[in-house]
Amino acid sequence: MPTILLIAHGSRDPASIAEMQAFGREAARRLPYPVHMAFLELTDPPAAVALRSLVASGERHVIVMPLLVGPAGHQKNDIPALIHWARAQWPHVRIEYGTPFDTHALVVRVLQARIAEAVAALPDYVEEETAILLAGRGSTDPDSNSNVYKLARLLWEGHTWLSVEVAFFSLTTPRVPDAVARAARLGARRLVLAPHFLFTGLTLQWVREQAEAAAQEWGVEFIAAEHMGLHPLLFDLLNVRLEEVLHGRTAMNCDACKYRFPFAGMEAAVGQPQTSDEEHGLRGIA
Repeated sequence: MPTILLIAHGSRDPASIAEMQAFGREAARRLPYPVHMAFLELTDPPAAVALRSLVASGERHVIVMPLLVGPAGHQKNDIPALIHWARAQWPHVRIEYGTPFDTHALVVRVLQARIAEAVAALPDYVEEETAILLAGRGSTDPDSNSNVYKLARLLWEGHTWLSVEVAFFSLTTPRVPDAVARAARLGARRLVLAPHFLFTGLTLQWVREQAEAAAQEWGVEFIAAEHMGLHPLLFDLLNVRLEEVLHGRTAMNCDACKYRFPFAGMEAAVGQPQTSDEEHGLRGIA
Protein backbone atom coordinates (compact mmCIF):
# COMPACT_ATOMS: atom_id res chain seq x y z
CA MET A 1 0.00 0.00 0.00
CA PRO A 2 1.39 3.42 -0.90
CA THR A 3 1.72 6.30 1.50
CA ILE A 4 0.65 9.74 0.31
CA LEU A 5 2.84 12.76 1.02
CA LEU A 6 0.98 16.00 0.42
CA ILE A 7 3.34 18.93 -0.16
CA ALA A 8 1.92 22.41 0.31
CA HIS A 9 3.70 25.73 -0.10
CA GLY A 10 3.86 26.84 3.53
CA SER A 11 3.16 30.27 5.00
CA ARG A 12 3.94 32.80 7.71
CA ASP A 13 0.24 33.24 8.34
CA PRO A 14 -1.10 31.04 11.19
CA ALA A 15 -4.55 30.91 9.57
CA SER A 16 -3.02 29.67 6.32
CA ILE A 17 -0.98 27.02 8.10
CA ALA A 18 -4.06 25.85 10.00
CA GLU A 19 -6.04 25.58 6.76
CA MET A 20 -3.29 23.57 5.04
CA GLN A 21 -3.15 21.20 8.00
CA ALA A 22 -6.94 20.91 7.98
CA PHE A 23 -6.79 20.00 4.29
CA GLY A 24 -4.32 17.25 5.15
CA ARG A 25 -6.56 15.87 7.89
CA GLU A 26 -9.59 15.87 5.61
CA ALA A 27 -7.59 14.18 2.85
CA ALA A 28 -6.53 11.50 5.34
CA ARG A 29 -10.17 10.95 6.23
CA ARG A 30 -11.27 10.64 2.61
CA LEU A 31 -8.43 8.74 0.95
CA PRO A 32 -7.94 4.97 1.44
CA TYR A 33 -4.20 5.36 2.10
CA PRO A 34 -2.06 6.82 4.88
CA VAL A 35 -1.65 10.57 4.34
CA HIS A 36 1.14 12.79 5.64
CA MET A 37 1.66 16.53 5.22
CA ALA A 38 4.83 18.53 4.49
CA PHE A 39 5.77 21.99 3.26
CA LEU A 40 8.15 23.56 0.78
CA GLU A 41 9.02 26.62 2.84
CA LEU A 42 8.24 28.67 5.94
CA THR A 43 6.39 25.85 7.73
CA ASP A 44 7.48 22.57 9.29
CA PRO A 45 7.99 19.78 8.58
CA PRO A 46 10.08 20.36 5.47
CA ALA A 47 9.29 17.93 2.66
CA ALA A 48 12.75 16.32 2.85
CA VAL A 49 12.38 15.72 6.58
CA ALA A 50 8.94 14.16 6.06
CA LEU A 51 10.30 11.87 3.33
CA ARG A 52 13.21 10.82 5.53
CA SER A 53 10.82 10.04 8.37
CA LEU A 54 8.60 7.92 6.12
CA VAL A 55 11.54 5.89 4.86
CA ALA A 56 12.87 5.44 8.40
CA SER A 57 9.47 4.08 9.45
CA GLY A 58 9.65 1.42 6.75
CA GLU A 59 7.66 2.91 3.89
CA ARG A 60 8.65 1.52 0.51
CA HIS A 61 6.17 3.28 -1.76
CA VAL A 62 5.54 7.02 -1.43
CA ILE A 63 3.36 9.08 -3.76
CA VAL A 64 4.16 12.78 -3.63
CA MET A 65 1.10 14.92 -4.37
CA PRO A 66 1.62 18.68 -4.83
CA LEU A 67 -1.05 20.88 -3.29
CA LEU A 68 -0.52 23.53 -5.94
CA VAL A 69 -2.99 25.26 -8.25
CA GLY A 70 -0.80 25.01 -11.34
CA PRO A 71 2.52 24.54 -13.10
CA ALA A 72 5.37 26.80 -12.06
CA GLY A 73 8.75 26.65 -10.35
CA HIS A 74 7.63 24.72 -7.27
CA GLN A 75 6.00 22.00 -9.36
CA LYS A 76 8.63 21.89 -12.12
CA ASN A 77 11.80 22.41 -10.09
CA ASP A 78 11.59 22.37 -6.30
CA ILE A 79 9.60 19.17 -5.80
CA PRO A 80 11.28 17.25 -8.66
CA ALA A 81 14.71 18.22 -7.24
CA LEU A 82 13.59 16.83 -3.90
CA ILE A 83 12.43 13.59 -5.54
CA HIS A 84 15.71 13.21 -7.47
CA TRP A 85 17.61 13.65 -4.20
CA ALA A 86 15.38 11.17 -2.38
CA ARG A 87 15.64 8.51 -5.08
CA ALA A 88 19.43 8.77 -4.94
CA GLN A 89 19.35 8.46 -1.14
CA TRP A 90 16.94 5.52 -1.03
CA PRO A 91 16.99 3.65 -4.35
CA HIS A 92 14.98 0.82 -2.78
CA VAL A 93 11.99 3.13 -2.20
CA ARG A 94 9.48 3.70 -4.97
CA ILE A 95 8.74 7.45 -5.10
CA GLU A 96 6.13 8.69 -7.56
CA TYR A 97 4.87 12.17 -8.36
CA GLY A 98 1.38 13.44 -9.16
CA THR A 99 0.26 16.57 -10.96
CA PRO A 100 -1.21 19.78 -9.52
CA PHE A 101 -4.89 20.67 -9.71
CA ASP A 102 -4.27 22.74 -12.84
CA THR A 103 -7.24 23.56 -15.15
CA HIS A 104 -9.28 20.45 -14.40
CA ALA A 105 -13.05 20.81 -14.83
CA LEU A 106 -13.48 20.27 -11.09
CA VAL A 107 -11.44 23.43 -10.42
CA VAL A 108 -13.87 25.33 -12.66
CA ARG A 109 -16.78 23.89 -10.68
CA VAL A 110 -15.18 24.93 -7.39
CA LEU A 111 -14.68 28.50 -8.63
CA GLN A 112 -18.26 28.61 -9.93
CA ALA A 113 -19.54 27.34 -6.59
CA ARG A 114 -17.61 29.99 -4.66
CA ILE A 115 -19.00 32.72 -6.92
CA ALA A 116 -22.54 31.37 -6.53
CA GLU A 117 -22.16 31.37 -2.74
CA ALA A 118 -20.97 34.98 -2.80
CA VAL A 119 -23.90 36.33 -4.82
CA ALA A 120 -26.66 34.09 -3.44
CA ALA A 121 -27.95 36.63 -0.92
CA LEU A 122 -27.74 39.71 -3.15
CA PRO A 123 -31.26 41.14 -3.69
CA ASP A 124 -30.58 42.72 -7.08
CA TYR A 125 -27.99 40.43 -8.64
CA VAL A 126 -27.91 40.58 -12.43
CA GLU A 127 -25.26 38.55 -14.27
CA GLU A 128 -25.15 40.89 -17.24
CA GLU A 129 -24.12 43.78 -14.95
CA THR A 130 -21.49 41.76 -13.12
CA ALA A 131 -17.82 41.24 -13.87
CA ILE A 132 -15.82 38.40 -12.35
CA LEU A 133 -12.21 39.04 -11.36
CA LEU A 134 -10.21 35.82 -11.37
CA ALA A 135 -7.10 36.76 -9.43
CA GLY A 136 -4.01 34.62 -9.00
CA ARG A 137 -0.62 34.96 -7.40
CA GLY A 138 1.32 35.40 -10.66
CA SER A 139 4.43 33.65 -11.96
CA THR A 140 7.43 34.05 -14.23
CA ASP A 141 6.27 30.87 -15.99
CA PRO A 142 4.03 31.53 -19.01
CA ASP A 143 2.53 28.05 -18.64
CA SER A 144 1.22 28.95 -15.20
CA ASN A 145 -0.09 32.39 -16.15
CA SER A 146 -1.82 31.15 -19.29
CA ASN A 147 -3.70 28.55 -17.26
CA VAL A 148 -5.43 31.32 -15.32
CA TYR A 149 -6.67 32.75 -18.62
CA LYS A 150 -7.93 29.32 -19.65
CA LEU A 151 -9.81 28.99 -16.37
CA ALA A 152 -11.30 32.44 -16.92
CA ARG A 153 -12.69 31.38 -20.29
CA LEU A 154 -14.02 28.12 -18.88
CA LEU A 155 -15.70 30.08 -16.10
CA TRP A 156 -17.33 32.43 -18.60
CA GLU A 157 -18.82 29.66 -20.75
CA GLY A 158 -22.49 29.14 -20.01
CA HIS A 159 -22.86 32.43 -18.13
CA THR A 160 -23.95 35.92 -19.12
CA TRP A 161 -21.48 37.87 -17.00
CA LEU A 162 -20.31 41.12 -18.53
CA SER A 163 -16.76 39.76 -18.47
CA VAL A 164 -14.34 37.53 -16.61
CA GLU A 165 -11.19 39.53 -16.01
CA VAL A 166 -7.80 38.08 -15.05
CA ALA A 167 -5.33 39.69 -12.66
CA PHE A 168 -2.17 38.76 -10.83
CA PHE A 169 -0.73 39.94 -7.55
CA SER A 170 2.92 40.02 -8.64
CA LEU A 171 5.59 38.95 -11.14
CA THR A 172 3.41 39.61 -14.19
CA THR A 173 0.54 41.71 -15.48
CA PRO A 174 -2.27 42.72 -15.52
CA ARG A 175 -2.25 43.67 -11.85
CA VAL A 176 -5.41 43.79 -9.77
CA PRO A 177 -6.18 47.57 -10.00
CA ASP A 178 -5.76 47.52 -13.79
CA ALA A 179 -8.16 44.59 -14.19
CA VAL A 180 -10.75 46.29 -11.98
CA ALA A 181 -10.41 49.46 -14.07
CA ARG A 182 -11.00 47.48 -17.25
CA ALA A 183 -14.16 45.92 -15.82
CA ALA A 184 -15.44 49.34 -14.78
CA ARG A 185 -14.77 50.81 -18.21
CA LEU A 186 -16.72 47.96 -19.77
CA GLY A 187 -19.70 49.03 -17.68
CA ALA A 188 -19.67 46.65 -14.72
CA ARG A 189 -21.89 47.74 -11.85
CA ARG A 190 -20.68 44.90 -9.64
CA LEU A 191 -17.35 43.09 -9.31
CA VAL A 192 -17.01 39.63 -7.79
CA LEU A 193 -13.49 38.65 -6.80
CA ALA A 194 -12.90 34.93 -7.44
CA PRO A 195 -9.52 34.07 -5.86
CA HIS A 196 -7.49 31.46 -7.70
CA PHE A 197 -5.93 30.53 -4.38
CA LEU A 198 -5.99 27.16 -2.73
CA PHE A 199 -5.42 28.46 0.80
CA THR A 200 -5.84 31.70 2.66
CA GLY A 201 -2.82 33.84 3.54
CA LEU A 202 -1.28 37.28 3.44
CA THR A 203 -1.12 37.44 -0.36
CA LEU A 204 -4.81 36.67 -0.65
CA GLN A 205 -5.56 39.35 1.94
CA TRP A 206 -3.57 41.89 -0.10
CA VAL A 207 -5.39 40.89 -3.30
CA ARG A 208 -8.75 41.46 -1.62
CA GLU A 209 -7.66 44.83 -0.29
CA GLN A 210 -6.38 45.95 -3.70
CA ALA A 211 -9.53 44.80 -5.50
CA GLU A 212 -11.87 46.44 -2.99
CA ALA A 213 -9.94 49.73 -3.05
CA ALA A 214 -9.96 49.82 -6.86
CA ALA A 215 -13.68 49.00 -7.00
CA GLN A 216 -14.44 51.83 -4.58
CA GLU A 217 -12.37 54.21 -6.68
CA TRP A 218 -14.43 53.32 -9.75
CA GLY A 219 -17.77 53.30 -7.93
CA VAL A 220 -18.34 49.58 -8.50
CA GLU A 221 -20.02 47.34 -5.94
CA PHE A 222 -17.51 44.83 -4.60
CA ILE A 223 -18.10 41.26 -3.42
CA ALA A 224 -15.32 38.86 -2.45
CA ALA A 225 -15.96 35.17 -3.00
CA GLU A 226 -14.18 32.65 -0.83
CA HIS A 227 -10.94 31.08 -2.02
CA MET A 228 -11.03 27.41 -3.01
CA GLY A 229 -10.04 26.15 0.43
CA LEU A 230 -11.53 22.87 1.61
CA HIS A 231 -14.29 22.62 -0.97
CA PRO A 232 -15.38 18.95 -1.21
CA LEU A 233 -14.76 18.80 -4.96
CA LEU A 234 -11.05 19.44 -4.38
CA PHE A 235 -10.79 16.18 -2.51
CA ASP A 236 -12.51 14.45 -5.41
CA LEU A 237 -9.89 16.00 -7.68
CA LEU A 238 -7.08 14.95 -5.35
CA ASN A 239 -8.36 11.39 -5.67
CA VAL A 240 -8.47 11.75 -9.48
CA ARG A 241 -4.82 12.87 -9.50
CA LEU A 242 -3.90 10.00 -7.17
CA GLU A 243 -5.65 7.44 -9.39
CA GLU A 244 -3.71 8.79 -12.36
CA VAL A 245 -0.46 7.97 -10.55
CA LEU A 246 -1.64 4.52 -9.45
CA HIS A 247 -2.71 3.55 -12.98
CA GLY A 248 0.25 5.10 -14.81
CA ARG A 249 -1.77 7.88 -16.41
CA THR A 250 -0.01 10.89 -14.91
CA ALA A 251 0.48 13.48 -17.66
CA MET A 252 2.84 16.31 -16.85
CA ASN A 253 2.21 19.71 -18.39
CA CYS A 254 4.99 19.75 -21.00
CA ASP A 255 3.16 21.15 -24.04
CA ALA A 256 3.87 24.78 -23.11
CA CYS A 257 6.85 24.42 -20.80
CA LYS A 258 9.49 27.14 -20.98
CA TYR A 259 12.15 24.54 -20.14
CA ARG A 260 11.31 22.59 -23.33
CA PHE A 261 10.32 25.28 -25.84
CA PRO A 262 11.97 28.66 -26.52
CA PHE A 263 9.39 31.28 -25.61
CA ALA A 264 10.27 34.83 -26.61
CA GLY A 265 12.54 36.38 -24.02
CA MET A 266 12.94 33.07 -22.17
CA GLU A 267 15.15 31.16 -24.58
CA ALA A 268 17.86 30.67 -21.96
CA ALA A 269 15.52 28.56 -19.84
CA VAL A 270 15.38 25.72 -22.39
CA GLY A 271 17.16 22.63 -21.12
CA GLN A 272 17.93 23.99 -17.67
CA PRO A 273 18.31 21.25 -15.05
CA GLN A 274 15.70 20.81 -12.33
CA THR A 275 17.16 22.52 -9.31
CA SER A 276 16.07 23.84 -5.95
CA ASP A 277 17.72 25.20 -2.80
CA GLU A 278 17.75 24.68 0.95
CA GLU A 279 14.95 27.19 1.45
CA HIS A 280 12.51 25.28 -0.75
CA GLY A 281 12.61 21.72 -2.13
CA LEU A 282 15.91 20.81 -0.47
CA ARG A 283 15.07 22.38 2.87
CA GLY A 284 16.01 19.96 5.64
CA ILE A 285 18.30 17.63 3.69
CA ALA A 286 21.30 18.38 5.94
